[in-house]
Order: sequence, then C-alpha cells, then structure tokens
Amino acid sequence: MRVGRPAWAATAVVAGCFATTTGLEAQTGASLDLGVTGVRYDGFKPSSGVSVSPEFRLERPHVLAWARGSYLRFESGRHSVQANTAGSLFGGAWHGLRAEISGLAGISRYADFASFSHLLASPRVHVLGTRSGAWLGGTAGSTWLAGDGRPVTGAELGVWTSRLGVSWLVSGTMTHVGDTAYTDFQGVAHARRGRFSFDGTLGVRAWSRGGGHGVYGEASAGASLGPWLAVVLSGGRYPTDPIRGSVSGRYFGIGMRMTALPFRRQVTFPVPRAPATHHSSPDPGDDPPAASVEVRSCRCAGVDLVVHAAGAAQVEVAGDFTDWEPVALTQSASGTWTARLPLEAGTYRFNIRIDGGSWFVPAGVSRISGDFEGDVGLLRVP
Repeated sequence: MRVGRPAWAATAVVAGCFATTTGLEAQTGASLDLGVTGVRYDGFKPSSGVSVSPEFRLERPHVLAWARGSYLRFESGRHSVQANTAGSLFGGAWHGLRAEISGLAGISRYADFASFSHLLASPRVHVLGTRSGAWLGGTAGSTWLAGDGRPVTGAELGVWTSRLGVSWLVSGTMTHVGDTAYTDFQGVAHARRGRFSFDGTLGVRAWSRGGGHGVYGEASAGASLGPWLAVVLSGGRYPTDPIRGSVSGRYFGIGMRMTALPFRRQVTFPVPRAPATHHSSPDPGDDPPAASVEVRSCRCAGVDLVVHAAGAAQVEVAGDFTDWEPVALTQSASGTWTARLPLEAGTYRFNIRIDGGSWFVPAGVSRISGDFEGDVGLLRVP
C-alpha cells in the first residue's frame, strides 16, 4: 500500500540494526497485502489506486533475507511495478562487536517510462548491548535509468535502545548519487501490544544538492484479526529518493494482510552472547510458580536445558527454537526437568509452563516484550 518511498530503505535499517540470532531451524514468513491507496506526488494531481504486495522473509543465526514486490494500478489506468530484495550476513560477536555485510537490489517501472534499478552493498560494524547499541557503516553501488548508470556512495551512523516495551532508533546518513547529495536524520519507533502493532518514522533532510529538503514522517498501525489475517493503516510523507528515481509525496492506505507462513518471532535488537550459563538468581518480580533455568553443555550437538521447579508434575518449554510449540521436559532422578536441544551458540526467546498453567519467564532470566501479550525470556547459549 505504500507507493512512494521504497521499502528497501526500511529493510536496510532492519538488516543493519535489528539483526537477531535465531533457533536451530530457519524462521520464515510470507504475507500478501491487498489495499487501496491515495497518493499525491509533489507537483502532480492527487490519485488513487489498488495495490497487491507479496513479501517473504527468512532468518537464520547469521543470515537475514527479505524480498517484496508491489503492483499498483491507478484510477487513470496506469500502473507501477516494484521489486526489492535485501540480505545480510553477520559474523559472530567479538568483544561486544559484530560485523555485517548486506546487499540491496531492486527495480521499478511506471507505465511505459524507462525503468530504474539499483544494486548496493553495505558493510557495517555493530556495538552490541543487551538493551542498547550502535552501528557505523557505509554504502557503495550503482543506480541505473534506462541503462545509464550513476555511482552511489554513502555513510551512516546510528544508535538504538529498547525501553518501556518500545524499540527506538536514531540515525544519520550522508548519500551521494552521481552529482546529487543529501543528508538525512531520522528516528524510528516500533511497538507491539497484544494483537496491535505500531511503526513510526520522523526525519528531516537537513542538507541537499538536488535531492530536496524538508521534514518527512510516516506511520503504520496494524491489528490482528486472527493468526492469518490483519488490517493495516498507513500514511505520511516521504522524501525524494534519487536512487529509486521517485519524487516526494504524501499517501494514505488501508488494506488487509494475509499471512501464509506466520513469522512468529519479533525482529528485535542484537543481543551479545553472555559467558554465564546459569540463570538461577532470585527475582521477586517473576511470575509464580518459582522456577529457574540452567544451560548445561553435553557430549552432543547441542545443550541440555535444565529447569529447577520443585513440586512440579509437568514442565514444558516453548520458544523460537521450537517454533513456539510446547515441548515437554523429562524429570530426572534428582527432581530436575531436562530437555536436550540442538542449539547453536546464540540468544533465544522462550517461556516455560508448569502443570498446564500460564506461560511465564523463569527467575533470573532477562525479559523483553514478546510478539503477543506478555514478556518472553532470553536464553543465552555460549
């Protein structure tokens, strides 16, 4: 439904700053957006149309891939077609740092006009923290109009934090596209409460040579109607994009999002590995009943997850490494509960349940806001 500012720009931010480690299997998601949109490009009359936008995502411990297409048909009968893809490879954490290399590619065409295309590469270095961090990176590549290419170079610096159940990001970018140059500063916020989600961007093009000036902002809100369907509202103003060849404008859209492969895990900020593997310190704020978790190494391709839960008759675990399906633990002779999991080093999201009760975060485990109502714990495997 968003027809102006290219979607790959947001993906570059996600790939660079919301990089995560995942479970033992790839996390995938696919969706299809159907909507109606009203748009007014600067210098042109208002127009409206209908849009169809498929999207696919894949995440693995060191890989993030994303692809999105969009077909928009205007009331005038003209149409536009866009296709964008992005991918990132991440190195392991080293002294609180993590390296990334990402690639972005796309093509767009409006009616019978010449098509635009671009191919970019972006190396980045991340400073990792549990609830905050920063990154520094650059961009190099080319953009083409009807085969006529222009070089693209850029630099970026950003910081992020997660507070009050909201993910916050502030960044600055300097970009050169041929003889066009511009500098943008922007802030991004993401929040989810139960079946509702919100994303907002506020930015300013502070300096420009041929790329326009001014303040811009976009917002979208979604409400889940079930596990496979959601309604999404979006709107705002976006700046000129010399890489994609799009002019600035305003838009508003409403549509339905149908999910074919539910992507159950929220994209959040990177969390570094922790050397400690025992999580049993008391925490009076944890939900009852009392329980603690321990990760033990084993002579196997993975680790043993051990839950200390006195008096329990049944213990289950669910996390991104089980695709959020409950897995029952086995009680040992010492009274602890154990499950052998083929987990690689990294950080995973999980909750436990005792005797069929409510899912909760065990004592001593860091917690973050989950995709749905409530918190989830962070399980760290060194």
